[in-house]
Amino acid sequence: MSTYLVTGAAQGLGKALSTQLLQEGHDVILLDKDLKALNKLYDELETLGTAERAALYPMDLLGANIDHYAELQSILEETYGQLDGVFLNAALLPAFTPIAHFDYKQWYEVLHTGLNANFHLIQTTLPLLLKSADARLVAIGDDNILQHPAFYGAYGVAKAGLQQLMRSVAAENRVPQLQCYWAQLGTFASETRGRLFPGENPLNLPQAESVAQHLLEIVSEGLNAEDIEKL
Repeated sequence: MSTYLVTGAAQGLGKALSTQLLQEGHDVILLDKDLKALNKLYDELETLGTAERAALYPMDLLGANIDHYAELQSILEETYGQLDGVFLNAALLPAFTPIAHFDYKQWYEVLHTGLNANFHLIQTTLPLLLKSADARLVAIGDDNILQHPAFYGAYGVAKAGLQQLMRSVAAENRVPQLQCYWAQLGTFASETRGRLFPGENPLNLPQAESVAQHLLEIVSEGLNAEDIEKL
């Protein structure tokens, strides 16, 4: 089977993607800053009988330096030899704030986690993806920043920058063994969504599991969809 790396893997969409990939029999590296949440997910995977294919990788993308990325690449290469898929899912979305009042320290933190860290992750994993005969590099976008751009601040800027980064990577690597995707996903239920919209009933929204299933169906078949663009 294949080997995948998922960032922001402990909760929400990352958790749903990781769980479904493991249930399909793949090896999955679960990268997240929250070790407690990773351990909780591992316990859940044990009850599903899929934990043996899961590898926990605690890593804070905000605090990681270039040595941490070099170590990640070395471990992945020694353990797996190659990667067949990477899902760039991790992001920070703080409270809605107008640009005029956005805290500059938080601005840098959100941009670093959502854009700079993904640049490093792409540099780290691209050589391993290119060793696969059929690899996927998938970045998660958010359609809300296009439909309602006000108050998304650094999060919206980071997502826009990540989209351009992915377009550059795709244009520079027109090879048969690598397909790059930009997933401009719509609204779905998540912990972050619940924090920003506390009056919203999450049961009325698409669930992360259905969004993950849709995403995996499209990218595994090498297809295009209205919300998932093959670059």
